[in-house]
Amino acid sequence: MSATAQSPSSALLTALLEAERALGRLAEVVRDPTRRRRLWADAARRESCAAARLDGVAVDPAEFLVATIGTDLVPTAGRGAAQSVRALWQGALFTQGVIAAPARRAESARVPFPASGAAADAWRAVAELEAGTDTRFALPADDEDDAAAPFTDEAPPPWTLGWAEALWRCLQAEVSGRDPGRLAFSADREAEAATLLKRLDQAGDQPALLGGVGMLAELLRPAPDLRIPGWAVPSARLMGALAVARCCRVPNVWLPMSVTLHADRTAASLAARGREEGWRLWLADTVAETARRERERALSLDRTAEGWQQRVGAKRRNSRTPDLLELLFEEPALTVRRVQKRLGSTFRGAQLLVDELLEVGILREATNRALDRVFIAVDLVP
Repeated sequence: MSATAQSPSSALLTALLEAERALGRLAEVVRDPTRRRRLWADAARRESCAAARLDGVAVDPAEFLVATIGTDLVPTAGRGAAQSVRALWQGALFTQGVIAAPARRAESARVPFPASGAAADAWRAVAELEAGTDTRFALPADDEDDAAAPFTDEAPPPWTLGWAEALWRCLQAEVSGRDPGRLAFSADREAEAATLLKRLDQAGDQPALLGGVGMLAELLRPAPDLRIPGWAVPSARLMGALAVARCCRVPNVWLPMSVTLHADRTAASLAARGREEGWRLWLADTVAETARRERERALSLDRTAEGWQQRVGAKRRNSRTPDLLELLFEEPALTVRRVQKRLGSTFRGAQLLVDELLEVGILREATNRALDRVFIAVDLVP
């Protein structure tokens, strides 16, 4: 690995330069906070669906969107698959900094990171450097009953063992059936996670995108060429979405690499089984392709927003309609009660808003229920 990293071929250098150009164009497009929020929320949904498909899960995108409201609203036959994708989606939101890991109960808590002093300042400085200064829209919790709230850890800095465990807990909280407040790495998993992080640190020592591709080479190998423990595969794919941003210092970029990996899984498998140089070359090309696709997707979401405005513009538009349209990019599945809560309106006002968007074809009902009906944005189904 070191020989390849120290003396990349001319083909790899050319591919890296093209990828850097594509990343630069993407970073420029997503400098706008509204555009970035739309794209990141959309990318998290697409990444979770693609990562699930890589594991052989039969994903129904509409049922997944319903599951973002609650898995109990999904028909029994598709509930398991929807729950798996929802778990990955929660992990993606965690890596983006949109949500925190499930609260840990006090009896399961590890020694917390220092809250004050030079060490705490250093941890925060590293976290801010890696995450950038952007503050993104945080989804408020539906459950407001905090009477028995467990102890909550302070968010660990990215790319540390604590952060890796928090990501794993996000994934496990949805599918394990265990109390997420008591989830913690076993000694074996902690050792395996520490080994993986050490390998990633070594790969990331290379400058800029050369280090980013090196980290992707460790994280994204398809089966049967995996070099990481099976339990860590979902986490590794989500970490891959951050690897390039970490190494290239472009905090506005979050690349859903699983989308391309799934689209070209045969080529990925062949590249991973070949020489290390060929695997890295394929990944460099994939970074460029993913960055170009994400840039076009960001612009496509702009066109979607404009189209929605045109559809409702001919009507006597409610003053909260633009707020609901923007909310749909963050949450393309909604109930009337959820609209009421998010916008702070009356139930009747929320119902009128939903009816207006149903009438112009922006929303459609995704459940055949008398109560707790879920509506999804047609144009945002992943």
